[in-house]
Amino acid sequence: MQLTKKDLKNSTSQLSIAIEEKDYAEKVAQKLKEYRRNVDMPGFRKGKVPMDLIKKKYKTALVVDEVNKQLQESINTYLTENKIGILGYPIPSKKQKEIDWENEHDFEFVYELGLAPEVEVNLEDLKAIKSYKITADKKMIDKEVDRIKEQYGSFNDIKTVKKAAFVLGTFSNEEEDIVSQTTVRMDDLTEDAQKLLLRKKKGDEVQMHTKNLFKDPHTMIHALNISHDKVHGLEVPVMLKVEGVFEMKPAEINKELLDKVFGEGKIENEAGLHKFIKEDLEKQFEQSSDNRLLNDVTDKLLSKTKIALPEDFLKSWIEVDSKGEITGEKAVDEYEKAEKGLKYQLVEEAIIKKHKLQVSYDELVNLTKDLVKYQMLQYGQSIPEDEQMNEIVDNILKNNEEVKKLTDQLIKKKLVKLYKEVVPVKETKITYDKFLDLK
Repeated sequence: MQLTKKDLKNSTSQLSIAIEEKDYAEKVAQKLKEYRRNVDMPGFRKGKVPMDLIKKKYKTALVVDEVNKQLQESINTYLTENKIGILGYPIPSKKQKEIDWENEHDFEFVYELGLAPEVEVNLEDLKAIKSYKITADKKMIDKEVDRIKEQYGSFNDIKTVKKAAFVLGTFSNEEEDIVSQTTVRMDDLTEDAQKLLLRKKKGDEVQMHTKNLFKDPHTMIHALNISHDKVHGLEVPVMLKVEGVFEMKPAEINKELLDKVFGEGKIENEAGLHKFIKEDLEKQFEQSSDNRLLNDVTDKLLSKTKIALPEDFLKSWIEVDSKGEITGEKAVDEYEKAEKGLKYQLVEEAIIKKHKLQVSYDELVNLTKDLVKYQMLQYGQSIPEDEQMNEIVDNILKNNEEVKKLTDQLIKKKLVKLYKEVVPVKETKITYDKFLDLK
């Protein structure tokens, strides 16, 4: 086997791979012998089928399989050993001749490579960048307190529907096969739908219409017990039979409730609850703030760094990767959409390489444990003992996709920490609403 690399223009290279019969013959011969031992063919005892028949039936497919296997292994090894960074993956060159697998014994394959550009980044050259400390205002805190009061409140029967009521009833439409008993919160309905229900009582039937029923159409999925696909564009009349009307009496914030919700002695009074909610919300906001910092630093670096991408190769790669579904102008559009994201990735990879940011297995284990604990607490479950926890973590880390997601999460944290240490960062306090309005 012989590999030859030829550099082309626009950050591309041509890789030619010559595979001779001697490179694959022995492996194919071994496979043919295995087939002969195990194959069942009418008219012959198992293991006694003539080799000529075995070759006629299976040899070409085995040659294709073995040659392709060696081809991929040789390309990967060559790129790794020669430290050649590429974008996407190698694609067949337009100079590739059609292979006659039946009659040829020596093969030549020609691939095109899109070379990853060398990116030089210097965090020290950046000027001051804002880092946002997102604060929880009184409105947000009060909303969370109201949610807790409502969640642990009690329901009382009332005679007629009013603005803040909950209505137990059954929606029906015979043609659409809808029969769904549900509890409707008046606040979730549109104003027009609310007007239809106001002052109705148990036993009343109300003609309504799905087109103007709920403020959020997705609420209708559960209310009418229909699929997500069906809810969009559903415009039919529905009958709601009122089977009960209730009002919710919010729970009183006292020590008994606080002990029940947060654990005994964790929060003593309503002032402590406000403080807890404020700190909890602001901790959740840190992720949004960190993501903003990551993007702002990368944007600044992109504006200072020239990155020459192999555009023609990447457009061809998009066509190949889509199996021909995206071609011509569509491939150009897809490239333009992906171009900035690809440059983002190259800049981040350059920073990671330059500053030797790595993730250890212990860091993966600790992060996974924290996430498992958080999930258990979220669903009111007890935290597993060490042995069981280790088993859960081991199972999660056997999943390569999960490992990649966790690794990316840890790398992002390391990048944020690096930026705050190296880049001049000016922290600015801002409310969550104003943060969302930032461009």
